[in-house]
Parts: sequence; structure tokens; C-alpha cells
Amino acid sequence: MLVKDSFNQSVKVFMNKQIPKLYVNSTLREAMAFFQKNKLKLLPVVDQHDSLLGVMTHSSLFKALLEDIPLDANILPYIIHDAVTVNTEDNLYDVRIFLIKSRVGHAVVLSEQNKVCGILDTSSIIQAYESKAGSLFNSLESLIEYMQTGILAIDRSGVVVVVNQAAESMCSISKENSTGLHYSEILPQLHTSLSEFHSSDIPLHRITVNKKKLLITYKSLSNESTDWGGIILIQDLTDYEHIANELEVTKKLERTLQTVLDTTYDGHIVIDLKGKIEMINEAACEFIRKPEDKLIGHHVAEVIPEIKLEEALAYDFQGEKLEAMVIGQRRCLVKKIPVFRDKKHVGAIAKIIYQNLNKWKSVISRLDFLEKEVSYFRGELSLIGGAAFDLEDILTVSEEMDKVKRLARQSAPGFSNVLLLGESGTGKELFARGIHAASNRSGSFIKVNCAAIPAELWESEFFGYEDGAFTGAKRGGKPGKFELANNGTLFLDEIGDMPLAMQVKLLRVLQEREFERVGGTKTIRVNVRIIAATNKEMEQMVANNEFREDLYYRLNVIAVRIPPLRDRLEDVPLLATSITKKFSHLMGLGQIKISDSAMMSLASHTWPGNVRELENAIERAMNCIHGNTLEKEHLPEYIQKPKSISRLATPAPQVDTTILEVEVSDFYQQNKLKAEKDAIEMALRQTDGNRSAAAKLLGISRSQFYKKIKKFQ
Repeated sequence: MLVKDSFNQSVKVFMNKQIPKLYVNSTLREAMAFFQKNKLKLLPVVDQHDSLLGVMTHSSLFKALLEDIPLDANILPYIIHDAVTVNTEDNLYDVRIFLIKSRVGHAVVLSEQNKVCGILDTSSIIQAYESKAGSLFNSLESLIEYMQTGILAIDRSGVVVVVNQAAESMCSISKENSTGLHYSEILPQLHTSLSEFHSSDIPLHRITVNKKKLLITYKSLSNESTDWGGIILIQDLTDYEHIANELEVTKKLERTLQTVLDTTYDGHIVIDLKGKIEMINEAACEFIRKPEDKLIGHHVAEVIPEIKLEEALAYDFQGEKLEAMVIGQRRCLVKKIPVFRDKKHVGAIAKIIYQNLNKWKSVISRLDFLEKEVSYFRGELSLIGGAAFDLEDILTVSEEMDKVKRLARQSAPGFSNVLLLGESGTGKELFARGIHAASNRSGSFIKVNCAAIPAELWESEFFGYEDGAFTGAKRGGKPGKFELANNGTLFLDEIGDMPLAMQVKLLRVLQEREFERVGGTKTIRVNVRIIAATNKEMEQMVANNEFREDLYYRLNVIAVRIPPLRDRLEDVPLLATSITKKFSHLMGLGQIKISDSAMMSLASHTWPGNVRELENAIERAMNCIHGNTLEKEHLPEYIQKPKSISRLATPAPQVDTTILEVEVSDFYQQNKLKAEKDAIEMALRQTDGNRSAAAKLLGISRSQFYKKIKKFQ
């Protein structure tokens, strides 16, 4: 296998190209003249197109002469038609095996067009192997000479024939004075072992030469019938023993450190420069509720993502301060400390304080409040400036919304396309940005509003254009949205409004991952993750031939349906409080609180415009207040007097707005469900049982309407 793997020459390198050819009208005299002049064993016979008809050999010529055939006779009756042929690109090693099996020493060489272009004979193959053997010998000689392992090669008499540089250094000998000596004169300590084992291999053997501790082994180059000698391999153990001693000291220190860590009440986590956990004590394992073997060696971001300890590895990290956070579902304080060795950053340590935290409860409550407020502002700023937006910045206390967020986060690291479904104002773009941020894709987040692009500009906007592609084209051309989103995410908002003609081109790019600019010929390959969003019922559009079915299934790999605000009214107090603080800050009004009656009115509204409508209503109210409280009368009139609340005989329960996570009372929930059921029954009566018309009358989708019918049985 070594010969075959190392010999990659083709036939064309070593074939005899300067050969005469015989033709259909050639005579025996011409063949004899060619044989005599060129010293060849065979001559190819070709037609007028240089295609092989057969070969003329010495044997064929001698047979004709013995039969007293005139020399001017035609050669065709005497040629061999089933001649052995090979191709110019064939591997010489394979051809050699082929010729041996065919029991011939020559072959006609054919080109890729099956034209005769030469002859390969045994001498050519021998020449090739001699060349390769010389090359392999030189390579082997260089390899042995510069190996770090010492090598002494001996013949069957024990005489040293090869000494490399490493052996000279380890044994304190010179090549000139050692070659030709018996190995026992160089390594007398080894003589007894080799004599005992004779020509067989010997196991590892330790000896000392000039205070150097050497590891010796002997590999025999003999078989049952022939004894060629062997190779003595030498390894210097002196440095390795020093390293082993240092490792033992290090292990003792590590055991001591682990013992100290395990005796503390606080959790400690140590990571290396790559973020992998090197050490963790029992307290940290108990707090995280994972065994040590599930943590050691794993990246800290994978097993404990909440702690974000990798931040302490940053060059500009300002650490050594306590942070309040939640790991799993348990609150704690974390201190992150970078670790340096010889002024070089080598890792980081996290200290987790989770015992006796009662004295920190008020502080943590305040921090929790501020964190949610900051999350909201961060989301707003990300939409304005295009900064990263995390899925955790989406505020909610709804279990259904939490499930949607978990699905979005779970799908983020993949490459599959995502389809965001939901009514206008539910936050589809926030989810798109959050999925992109959680995906860790290196490219940008590019947004395209499919409903806002004129039909004639679709192609140039998506694929870009070259210089001079059309009148008014920007000099130098312009990249399209797909190029800008390469290695990133392309967000196709309002995908349901995309023209059918453009849907075909979009489908091709999604399938092929390549396109050409308008007016260009160069194919551009891209790696783009598509996130599409729509407030329309896509399945109905496909059924009505308003949207391509193949494109729909290409986009609808992971469907994320965002519930409307009316289906998660428990989020209204949380969102209303954060929105109020945002506008208080923007308008310079100071701290504004929402009264109980105003909060109840907000929580009672069905919000057909979702969060966008909620934000609009609060912004309007903020422009009407004169004190530091947003009252019910400041709200739009249609929110002050909702129809679903007018039938309630009992006043709404009080809402404590000093607590961020406001809970709607059981009384309110029961009456809200009753009002919702009454509204559905009234809509069905007014539309004579037509469910589609009833859903339209209520301003909700058919799928939502059917869910509510099922809900109320």
C-alpha cells in the first residue's frame, strides 16, 4: 500500500511518445524497417483517423517471413487485433499490475479521444520506479536524520550502519566514530538484553548513559527466512521526568484547592480562557442541581447560560461587583473575577452567594423592577438603532407567551426558515430580532417590508444591480438585501403582500442559495436565514391561489404563532407600566403612576390593535394629564366605556400599581370570560350562524374564533 499510495504518476509521463505507426496500406517491408530502426517490440496499426486497429509484433512478422510471404505484401492479415491498451491518465502502479496479470510487457497508450499517442513498455515502468525509489530513499533519509527519536540501525551482525542526529545527542557519540562499530561498544548496557532476545523485538528498556535516562526499544527487521538486522529506538526521559514531577506538584495543589472550595458555603466556578469549566465545588453543583461530571469540561454558556461568566474573559471587563440574578428558578448574587497569570488573562472565577438572602430581598425586588424597565427601553432602542434585541426583552407573565418565547429561542440556533404569524401590533418584528440575536449568526439583521416596495423595484431591492443596469442606476451598482444579509438574517415583513412574480424568484434563491444582480452575470452565493412574518391567513391565501404553495412550505418550516393581546390580558398591567415609564422619560414628566380605575379599564379592553394600540392609547393619555397620575378620564373614550364591561353589576376590583406584576382578580376573570362568551353568541345570532362572518364582525381571525368556540363548548 505504501508503494501504491506514494506513486501517483500517470502513464503519459513515462510512455514512449516517439513511435512510428503502420496503416491499413502498410507492407511487411515497412514494418521490418521500423522494427530495425526503432528497436521496438510492437508497432500500432491505425486507420486514417489515428484510431487503433491492432498491433504488429516481431512474432507476427517472423510468421509471415517463414511462410515466404513477399515483403511487399499487406500487413493486415498478420496484425493482432485484441491488443492490450491503456490510457494516458491511468495510474502507473495500476497499469503495472494490469500488465503482469495480462502477461505482456508492452501496451499501446490511447488518449482521452481514443487516439494512439504512444507505447508503454517494461523499461519505461522500471525507469519510473527507479526515479520514485530514489525520491523515497532521500525522503526517508531526511526523515530519519531529523526525527526527535534517536535511531541506530544495525545489520544482522550487530554493526551500526545508520546513526541520526538525535542518537548522537542522546548517547554522546558521533556518526563518524560510531558507524561500523558493534552496537555493544556504543550501548554496552543494552548488550545483555539484545543477546537474550536474539533477533526478536525487545520490550521497552530503561538505561542510563552519561546521567541521561533513556528509554530503549528494539524492532527487528527479520522474518522466518531472512535476518536483515534491526532498528534501536531511543527516547530521552530526562525532561519528561522533570515534567512528571511538576505535574505531581500541580495535582497536589489542585487537590488542596478543591478541598478548600468544597468546605465553603458559597458556590465557586472556575473556567479557562475558552470558557470551559475547569473546577466547580459541591456548593455550586448543589445550587445548579447538576452533578459535577455534567459540568466539568463543558462550556459555561451551555450548562449555565444565565451566569454569563464568559463576560469576565473580555479584555475591558470591569468586574468584582455583585450582580443579582436568577439561575434556574433560584435567586442569588454572583461575583465575577478575571484570573491572571504573569499579567496574562487565563480564565475567570464566579462566586455564587445564595444562602441567607432574606436581607437582600428588598434590593432584589428593586433590581428586578429596574431590569424589566431597562429591558423595555433596550427593546425600543434596538428598533430605532438596529441594536441587538434579546427574546428576554419581550415582557410577559402569560404562560402561552412564555411557550412562544421558548419555541423561538429553541429554533434560533438552527438554519431553518421561520414563519411568524400574528395580528398587526403583536410584536412580530421583536421576535424576528430576538431570534436573530439568539442565533449567534455573524451577519446582519436586514428587514424588508414586502408591502412597501413598488412592484418595479422588487428585483433590484432584493438582488441588487450592476453599474448601468438601468437608467438612474447608482454608479458602481448596489448590493441587494440578500447580499447585505449574507451570514445573517433576512426579515420579510408582510410576506403575504409579495407579488406572485417575485415569489417564484424568491423560491429559487431559497432553494439554490445563489442569484445574479440585475444587469449582472456573476453568480453570488449567500448563506441567509429567512424569517417571514404576516398577519394574514396563509393557508387560505394558498387555497385561493394568492400565494404559491411551494414557497409557503419552504417558509413554514418553523411556525411561531404570536397570541394577540386580548388572549393574554394578564400582560396588560406589566406592559402599561413599562410604556408609561417610557413616555414619562421622553416627555420629561417625572414618575407617573396609573390609577386603579385606569388600569382596570386598560385590562378590560379587548385590544384589537394589540400592543401597538395599547402604546398609542397611553401616549394619548400622557398628553392629557396634569399631575403625576394617569386617570381613567385621560384614556380614549372607547377604552373608558368598553361594551363588555357595561353589563357587569359589581364594580371592578382594585389594582395595586405599586407592584409591577399586577394580577387580575378571579372575579374579573370570570366576568371577562362571560362577556366574551356573550359577545360570541351575539355575533353568531346576528350572522345567522355564519362563523366566518361572526369572526369578521368581532374583528378576530377564523382560527381564533374556532378556538374560542371550542373553549366555551
